[in-house]
Amino acid sequence: MAHEYYRGRIRMAKKTRVSDLDFIYISYKEPNKENNWADLKNKVPWAKRVDNVKGFDSAHKKAAEIAETDFFVSVDGDNILDEQFLLETLDWSKTNPKAVHRWRAKNNVNGLIYGNGGLVGWPRETCLQMQTHENAKDKKAEIDFCWTVPHENLANCYSTTVINSTKSQAWIAGYREGVKMSLEQGEHIPPADFIKKVWPQNLRILTTWMTIGADVEHGKYAMLGARMGCYSTTVNTNEWVQVRDLEKMLDLYQNAVIDEKVDEDLKLYGESLRRQLDIPVSDLDEYQSKFFKFVMPQKNNKGVQDREYQ
Repeated sequence: MAHEYYRGRIRMAKKTRVSDLDFIYISYKEPNKENNWADLKNKVPWAKRVDNVKGFDSAHKKAAEIAETDFFVSVDGDNILDEQFLLETLDWSKTNPKAVHRWRAKNNVNGLIYGNGGLVGWPRETCLQMQTHENAKDKKAEIDFCWTVPHENLANCYSTTVINSTKSQAWIAGYREGVKMSLEQGEHIPPADFIKKVWPQNLRILTTWMTIGADVEHGKYAMLGARMGCYSTTVNTNEWVQVRDLEKMLDLYQNAVIDEKVDEDLKLYGESLRRQLDIPVSDLDEYQSKFFKFVMPQKNNKGVQDREYQ
């Protein structure tokens, strides 16, 4: 696919091969980041890297600065790319070229397939102009991109997010999703209204994080993190904006989690969430967890720009 050149930068034509785009690997302190970087460079030799830039907004802006294409793909430090993605072609008549394009990823702990941790396509100018996380001016933008930056949420899955290399990584991943899935457009939902106001799809994702994963290494830490994140956000109404700061999250993990009490705390938080929020949190063992993932509906890829919810 031919490129168009404009002021020294590479612009896309009406259709663009994914293999013609810049890939930017954004890593911070993921324990598996070097192995995943080596894997990406093997699959995408032209990939560039942003490493150890603090702040989600700042790191993504740095990625936009080094990108040579007006639309680039970011790959998280805990993500493993499916090479099938490199064979796709984007048709800009099908989706908004100025919107962030978010493809699904499969979570290696609970089997969920949704946007969390997946490949993200960024219009360079959109990325440079956004103000989110540590640079947010709007409260809704303090912990995620999706509530204030135009998004195309796409149906296909092109990667696996590996979040259990260490206990702390699993717990932090669970806690962050426990927080985000418990909010309504970045706003607190009172416990008495939770089951009525939380988006049904978010509730399904949230309760799966809380319930599934006992069959894999450190999976219980992800489950506990999700339960604690939800409880902290809905019942305690703590300062949930801390999830944007990974150093604070690590401090919280070190102060809040005791290895010998993980099973006990899972039951404690599970019971509290059932009573306070009336949500279906279950205590499944490793065999039940494995069975749940075995019977989960399989998602088959279709068009690369098919939307998640048509």
